[in-house]
Amino acid sequence: AGGAHAPKICVPGAGVGRLALELTALGYRVQGNEFSLFMLLASDFILNSGVCTTEKPMEISPWLFETRNMHSPTDPIRKIVIPDINPSSYLMSSEDDNDLTPPDFSMAAGDFCGIYGSLREESQWNAIVCCFFLDAAPSIVEYIQVIHKMLKPGGHLINFGPLLYHWSGPAMRPDDRTREKYQSRFSYLDSRYMSSVDMSWEDVRHILVNAGFDIVEER
Repeated sequence: AGGAHAPKICVPGAGVGRLALELTALGYRVQGNEFSLFMLLASDFILNSGVCTTEKPMEISPWLFETRNMHSPTDPIRKIVIPDINPSSYLMSSEDDNDLTPPDFSMAAGDFCGIYGSLREESQWNAIVCCFFLDAAPSIVEYIQVIHKMLKPGGHLINFGPLLYHWSGPAMRPDDRTREKYQSRFSYLDSRYMSSVDMSWEDVRHILVNAGFDIVEER
């Protein structure tokens, strides 16, 4: 364990918690954040239940209902075994056998901006580490602004993932003469689909710089 003075990392869009777990095992103080109830239930089952371990693994068929891009008819019934590590023993592993300090690892359930946009979260984090998260925002600008406020001076944002934009609305048709007609055609959708702005990486990069970030490395 890294102790009370270890760097503090937030992992938004933590999913089932693997990235947050790996960072905690390296000695950092980590808090994952996830909005999806399904992801939270799965992460709690893997991390806390003790039912599914390397000694008592579970077989799942993640491609069971997939019908496309198959090489063989048996591809959908292929199985994988989870977990590949025992989370509890993995977290407590230490070079010092006498170090029994529990890891500082937690999960915060709820909307990212709702939780971390508050004053108490400003300048509290050494790093924000996220994977396939930024494009899940209804407004990527708001996410970037919240992240910048969360970071301590000299803090880092480490991001990996595409710009697929979860809230990207359906394509307009030639007969959608006005924005109002387009919106009325999809009035049954969540309003966030109608307000998402799909930006290129160059646009996002410009926003990051304007928000106060210095781009250290990009790939």
